[in-house]
Amino acid sequence: MIKFRTAAPDARRPLRVPCTMLLVTLVLSACGGSDDAPAAATVKISDATTRCAALVGVKVAASAFALSTGGATFTAAAVVPSAPASGAAAATPEYCKVTGSIAAAQASDPSILYQVNLPSDWNYKTVQFGGGGTNGTVITGTDNVVNAGSAVTPLQRGYVTFGGDSGHQGGGSEFFLSDTATANYGKQSVKKTKDLATALIQAYYKTAQKRNYYIGHSKGGQEGLHAAQDYAADYDGVMAYYPAAQFGSLVLSWYRLWDTAYSTPGAALNQAKLTLLQTAVRTACDSLDGVADGIVSNLEACKVAFSVQTLRCAGGADTGDTCLSDKQIATLDVGASQMSFAFPMPNGISSVGPWPMYNLGDLNFIFSATGLGTDSIYYIAFLPGDVKYAFVGDANAPVTGFDYRLYKSRVDRMTSLYDASNPNVDTFVNKGGKLLLVHGTTDLLVPTSMTTAYYNSLGARYGSKLKDFARYYIAPGFGHGSGAFTLQWDSLTALDNWVETGKAPESPVVTDGSAATKGRTRPLCEYPGWPRFNGTGDAAVAASYTCVAS
Repeated sequence: MIKFRTAAPDARRPLRVPCTMLLVTLVLSACGGSDDAPAAATVKISDATTRCAALVGVKVAASAFALSTGGATFTAAAVVPSAPASGAAAATPEYCKVTGSIAAAQASDPSILYQVNLPSDWNYKTVQFGGGGTNGTVITGTDNVVNAGSAVTPLQRGYVTFGGDSGHQGGGSEFFLSDTATANYGKQSVKKTKDLATALIQAYYKTAQKRNYYIGHSKGGQEGLHAAQDYAADYDGVMAYYPAAQFGSLVLSWYRLWDTAYSTPGAALNQAKLTLLQTAVRTACDSLDGVADGIVSNLEACKVAFSVQTLRCAGGADTGDTCLSDKQIATLDVGASQMSFAFPMPNGISSVGPWPMYNLGDLNFIFSATGLGTDSIYYIAFLPGDVKYAFVGDANAPVTGFDYRLYKSRVDRMTSLYDASNPNVDTFVNKGGKLLLVHGTTDLLVPTSMTTAYYNSLGARYGSKLKDFARYYIAPGFGHGSGAFTLQWDSLTALDNWVETGKAPESPVVTDGSAATKGRTRPLCEYPGWPRFNGTGDAAVAASYTCVAS
């Protein structure tokens, strides 16, 4: 039994809440009802203000956590009153907002900060929100899940929602110098934050949750895959958008692309040359799916229809913005090919790529608008910190000239702690867990090829049983959260329906949230399918498309 301690020395008994403070549709056995009484549809809290305030200062013992911690504290707790619907926004229910920290086993190491939201009308389910980038900021769980569009938020639907900062505070990568912070960021904070929420739910509602979902994108998608791979007993469903599941491999590939573009003078593309390239790709490939809509859906046909050599400057030297030099074409070709590593990663990955260089990929991640390599997104967001702190372990290490082969032990360590590439999800499968994966074709931060490789590894392990628990969708024109088609989908409803009813989402309809084309719809096709226009009907409506695989 989990025990909670208040700060007062004379209050070291399990936290007890009178049954009269818990009103449910049916009498719960915890409050003296029959053990075989049917479960209530929701738990209704009648005096949230009193119950919520009672949590302040309560401590959770380290023994409540499966992984090593120094225990946790409910630092602050207060009721957020309900708010009526306003315009397109749905009403927000009353909930108890709890914030605090999960201490590290060693007091000198950083804590995990968290927020948990406990609705007064609870549906017995939870949604754990994933982080993003290097984390360092508490994910509050009060907003919507990623790419949900106008769907009602989980909190508005009656879910307990929660998130954390993954075990370090603030941006940057300096936390990689701490073993504890690195392990928490890698994956352990997923489990520790979940254990904290479970303890808090028991303390507040005096009953346990029935369903737990993890939903995240990018880094949060990687965390979701760890939920299924490493902590499967805790989760019933995972929704992972464009998961950054292979940290070591991705960073080394980013560095290779950036270094190729900027270590050789004249190898990078300026904005005019990027426009030239994208216009040529669009001209050759946009209509290969049956309609000119700004999206390249038929990727295989595009490989045949477009050749970058058609843009080559006469003689290969750079003669201006109407052509590409041999150096610039070589940079693009590096991205369009696999990066093979000098040694395999501990997870068995031996290469990364290819990247979507020639099908309208968002190349602004690599190429700077100012022409300075230090202004590229790769550099600003990741490379200096990851090189210095994650792979070299020296704050004074130079970024230019980095050779990962000289730091194999640190590369192996980072990869082992972070990578979510294990196809063995037996525990998740055997308990009935469901996994949804979504990735876009134009993502230049995490290539679709990496998620495809992971899905194929699941297929190699589970064969015909794969679709019993996993669905993988590729969205043409969708990048790392945005793109020519900015996907919006109520994935929480799809995931919950699959878990609760066994009905998997089949060719779900998704909506475009891009400003210029907002509101158009497409079918979200299962890999390896893509949406082909039927030739008739409204090209802005999903019903005018059929998912095909060739």
